[in-house]
Amino acid sequence: MAIIKIKKMNIQNLRNVRHGEIKLAVNFETFFQATVVGLYGQNGSGKTTIVDAFGILKTLLSGWFTEGKLPSQEKRLILAGEHTASIHVEFLVENQYGTFFVDYYVELQEDQHRLYTTLERLSYRENAKGKRSKVLFAAKEKDVQIRKLRLTDLSEQARIQLLVIQQIARKRYTSFLFHKDLKPLLQERLSEQEMELMQNIAVDFSRDLHVVNNHNIAPLFEERIMPFSIHLEKTRGLIPYDLNGPAILPEDAFYALCEVIEQSNRVLTAIIPGLTIKINVITKQMMDNGEPGIRFEFLSQRRERELPLRTESEGILKIISVLSVLIAVYNNPNACVVIDELDSGVFEYLLGELLTVIDEGGKGQLIFTSHNLRVLEVLAIKNLWFTTTNEHHRYIQLKGIKEVNNARDVYLRAIQLGGQDEEVYKETKTFKIKRAFRKAGVQHD
Repeated sequence: MAIIKIKKMNIQNLRNVRHGEIKLAVNFETFFQATVVGLYGQNGSGKTTIVDAFGILKTLLSGWFTEGKLPSQEKRLILAGEHTASIHVEFLVENQYGTFFVDYYVELQEDQHRLYTTLERLSYRENAKGKRSKVLFAAKEKDVQIRKLRLTDLSEQARIQLLVIQQIARKRYTSFLFHKDLKPLLQERLSEQEMELMQNIAVDFSRDLHVVNNHNIAPLFEERIMPFSIHLEKTRGLIPYDLNGPAILPEDAFYALCEVIEQSNRVLTAIIPGLTIKINVITKQMMDNGEPGIRFEFLSQRRERELPLRTESEGILKIISVLSVLIAVYNNPNACVVIDELDSGVFEYLLGELLTVIDEGGKGQLIFTSHNLRVLEVLAIKNLWFTTTNEHHRYIQLKGIKEVNNARDVYLRAIQLGGQDEEVYKETKTFKIKRAFRKAGVQHD
């Protein structure tokens, strides 16, 4: 079984980040140990941009099987005043052929509809002294490279095929490099080892990458639609559940949710004593598209009392919705879960306990943003990143911390007194806030 880990992500000109980079404390010797990374900073300072970058990466890699489109232009993901954004990801890969460093670089622009790729490059280097990096595939407009072969080195038929696939990817706003129609051409020109590396990134890593973006799931919760993030042996992804009343789902989605509930109940009772989820099947019925479906309702059960799941608090619903992927991080070394605002509605002591358990006994990677400073007391400083006010150097790790220091105290001191390489907080003045409140009240009272 191959194992793939994220080692580094570098982003440029994405949202409000002109340049930023985070590195994860992982190496080939710690492949079976969890990496739990927290990202902190004031509102609007670039935390969610990391989550968006992972979301874009997930969409690009998914082209190996499906045609997930890149985000729409309405989201304005490219930094104002810039024409191009880029994402550079370094992976560590261990497979049957050995251990490797794999680099994926993509540049993005946007038209009146969506983001699209203008340059993609995938390269690798064997994990051995003296080995050089080798390009597997690189492409920009009308210029394609497969290993050392340029477009002009290929047969006319291969050139036409490549250019047609490139145009299809552009029109459909997908990755060219990971387009499913490109696989036969690559198989003819890459070695088995190199094709295996392509599969490791496009299949193994992509399948086990879960991105829970608050921008996407918050509107669902507002409409009382609960999105279950799912990581099962045969099912990955997200299944929405209507909290407003009895819901109807296709049979396969329903049975997948049943498996998730059975899995989650084992952990749920341990973190929220006395609470389990019960499935109340109402009836089988035909759906509007003609497929067989099941009408059902989830109930929260506390001892003898049963109530609809919608009666639970936002924090409990948030925990339940991501519990399956958190279980995956604990047990699956390939699982990479990225969650925006993990602390939203969650009791801070419980949050600290959950992260401590995953950090100490887990195997996968969990990357999250948070505002709750309790986490700074339970995670190692090497796994904590902080946003700065400098858009050219958006992410840093705190310096001057000894083993006896509390990262929370050091961070609060950095906010108040500085002392770090970059300013971590745009200072606000209490007296100015008071005066603003007073003036606003006088003008509109």
